[in-house]
Amino acid sequence: MSKFSDVSDRQLIRQTIGGDVESFNSLVERYHGMVYNLAYRMLGNTNDAQDATQETFLESFKSIRGFKFQSTFKTWLYRIAINTCQQHLRKSDSRKRTMYSYTEDTKNIQRSTTGPTQPDQHLLKTEKEQIIQLAIGSLPTKQKTVVTLFYMQHLKYREIAEVLGCSEGTVASRLNTAISNLKNLLGRRL
Repeated sequence: MSKFSDVSDRQLIRQTIGGDVESFNSLVERYHGMVYNLAYRMLGNTNDAQDATQETFLESFKSIRGFKFQSTFKTWLYRIAINTCQQHLRKSDSRKRTMYSYTEDTKNIQRSTTGPTQPDQHLLKTEKEQIIQLAIGSLPTKQKTVVTLFYMQHLKYREIAEVLGCSEGTVASRLNTAISNLKNLLGRRL
């Protein structure tokens, strides 16, 4: 446990700007899980998520002097993490890979459940979660981001709008479109 566990984010930021690297390490410790979880949900694999998490904290350290205290550190960090993940998606053309993975993996999962023995309830639940995760991964980046922030990171519309720099109406619209696309993608599979 960090000696800074009771210190506010604002104080840690001020200390970091003043040159105290330990204060920044406390921020990393405090938010590492949140950033990694977001990166994993957006990128779909451990290696890319770890890379994006490291890049997010590196970028936040380089940019912390520009932090304006107009939003929370958490919101600011989400913004950096999302931008980092979107750069990864553009670089690796993951959207095409994910679309292929979704169709191929769901075929493989369906084949595995039609064998001579039916899997137990836990295995079925896991397979459904995999199918849903693959479908989310195949959404356009803006829709995937909103779904991830709302359903997996449990942010409210207002928080998502602040992170993405858009209106709550835009968040609602993207989420509704994403849900509609997921329904079309998943069809009767579940």
